[in-house]
Amino acid sequence: MPSILMRLLLFVSSYFPLSVIFFVLLLSNHPVTAILILSFGTIGLIGLAVYLRFVGRLGAIRVKIKDFKSRDAESMSYIVSYVIPFLAIPFSSVGQGIALSIFFVVLAILYVNSNMIHINPMLNLGHYHIYEVTLEDETVHALITKRRIVRGESLSTIKVGEDILLEKQA
Repeated sequence: MPSILMRLLLFVSSYFPLSVIFFVLLLSNHPVTAILILSFGTIGLIGLAVYLRFVGRLGAIRVKIKDFKSRDAESMSYIVSYVIPFLAIPFSSVGQGIALSIFFVVLAILYVNSNMIHINPMLNLGHYHIYEVTLEDETVHALITKRRIVRGESLSTIKVGEDILLEKQA
């Protein structure tokens, strides 16, 4: 299971697109803040890439898919939280910046403690698919994979979180 630091980096990576949007919106009036926000998002994105490369080296377990449902749309609901910051733009007061920071801290705590690492739009942008799978032993897991799966298929996976599997790439 990923460490708290890794889950935090995965959370930050999920907001990389928003950091780019903030960068563009803030660059002309608040260049230092814009660069800090983009740097923060970039660190998360690099963390995600390093994490995916690292876990790919771990030992795999073989699982057989009994049933599945696509969960790619879950990332779309996550995008709703992207809308909230636009209510606070432009940053006309320090209070708005603090309020927005509190919002992101609360989101980070929920994301990390709820083990929601698979709900990350950057995974979708990286051509990963998210499934809820029922295995042959009747356990239910989230599965992150780069391809479409079929019932009855056996996969080589790595456990990356509580009830979260990542298909190991060949």
